[in-house]
Amino acid sequence: MLTRIKHYHFDWKLSLFTLLLFPALVRLGFWQLEREQEKLMLQSLYDSRQSAEVVSLSSLDETSDLQYLPVKLQGNFDNEHNFLLDNKIFEGQVGFEVLTPFYTSEGLLVMVNRGWIAQNEYREILPQLKEVSGEIELQGKVYVPLGEQFMLGVEDQKSNWPRVIQSLDIENMIATYNPGAEYFSYSVRLDALQPGVYVRNWPVISTSPEKHRGYAIQWFTMATVLLLLYLYISTKVETENRAVNSTKKEGAV
Repeated sequence: MLTRIKHYHFDWKLSLFTLLLFPALVRLGFWQLEREQEKLMLQSLYDSRQSAEVVSLSSLDETSDLQYLPVKLQGNFDNEHNFLLDNKIFEGQVGFEVLTPFYTSEGLLVMVNRGWIAQNEYREILPQLKEVSGEIELQGKVYVPLGEQFMLGVEDQKSNWPRVIQSLDIENMIATYNPGAEYFSYSVRLDALQPGVYVRNWPVISTSPEKHRGYAIQWFTMATVLLLLYLYISTKVETENRAVNSTKKEGAV
């Protein structure tokens, strides 16, 4: 190996390609390791919050960490105005998550996520939603979106209800529903057996930490293979050239 390295031949095209690609592969590997740690921390937070004391939503400080915090709220649903969060899959079937405005007894407007409901055979026919009348008490978990919301389509600009939305943007939802209302900045996902709840299909993490670690190993492996190939090709070309030149000299003699 040392002999091959002594006869290293510089190829600027190959070197430039390796110089650009190698750091990118390494960065992708470390990014996957960071994602693994994020998922582990998120799962740990979720597990710890399961045993936390249920608190009144009106007592929360929105500047603190509220993710998965168990809360209770009392008030009324607005059954006439529902949002349908589009492109949600459950057991291979396309559907929506139903978010219904809820007015607490303190006058705070909260978007309550009631869970998943199947899409009709014909997309233009929206599902019928069951009403929950009267003053009720609910329990659920605060959900704080992670990062920027990804949209798979155009927001429904129609004025009729229910209204199909492509992302969970509470501020925009309030602006199109009841601008100027005092509202809670995050949605609340209902617990099981709560009034009006549908299918609770909210996995804590979409990709396991182990998979991120596996992806990291793949990226690091690709970076290593790239570097080895670069060294092999760079030294192999020079070695073969020297062998050819030596053969030519011997033939001339």
